[in-house]
Amino acid sequence: MKHLFKSSLAILIGLSLTVVSCKKDETTNEDKNNNGGNGGLVIPQEQKATVIYFGGTWCPPCGSAGKPAKEQIKAANPGKANIMSCQIGNDPMTNADAAAMNGVFKPSGVPAMYIGASDDQITAMVGINPTTALNTVTTQLTKTAKSNVILTASDAGDGIITVKANGKFFTDGTDEYTIGGYLLEGKLNYAQSSDASVEKNIHHDVLRAKFGDKILGEVIATAPKKDQTFESTLNFFIQPTFKKENCSVMVILWKKSGTQYTISNSTTIKLQ
Repeated sequence: MKHLFKSSLAILIGLSLTVVSCKKDETTNEDKNNNGGNGGLVIPQEQKATVIYFGGTWCPPCGSAGKPAKEQIKAANPGKANIMSCQIGNDPMTNADAAAMNGVFKPSGVPAMYIGASDDQITAMVGINPTTALNTVTTQLTKTAKSNVILTASDAGDGIITVKANGKFFTDGTDEYTIGGYLLEGKLNYAQSSDASVEKNIHHDVLRAKFGDKILGEVIATAPKKDQTFESTLNFFIQPTFKKENCSVMVILWKKSGTQYTISNSTTIKLQ
């Protein structure tokens, strides 16, 4: 199923990441019995599976295997598997940030998936078997969460959306952790070559833009301690060409060890 991808044209969308802070053992009257933190919000020790997908409408195996694999993962793990689809090559949904993520992972072909959780080594698949992909996600979900984040979103007006991320580390950590924010859009209707999925020609969880300047986010902690919490506010602009009701925000907690990144955890929130 390997299919070499083409170079992509990209449109850079300006977004901003504001206010990142860390704190430890703060409690409120709402969570004082839950190890504290984040202004009364309880951060559950829940592990999600994170899937970074690369594909293109021009790619027959992306339609025959890639899209069906994403559908099966979502159907089998509602609310537990977070997928980001990076459309690359000669694809109408491609953009600068999808290209930047492609530059990080450098898949040798598409469709490709990179699946990670709990700071462990990311599983790479170039050429996708839907059953194997689903089993890999199931395995990732059995891991113990070392960190987690929950999100709240508000409309600031004039197309500006504010997403607040509150997170917590559940064990002592090493190296650096970064927080990356990504604007995704669903229900995009573009003809897909050899589409064998249920929702033919409909694309979900498509990366439209990142937050801030770095595709893998900004540092939120270095060698964090157990029960250390953090708070981050991300502001972004919904472009007129986007349908807000079909958009969501995905936040990934990355672990950076030297030049190598792994995925700690992730979550998404639907924009209303």
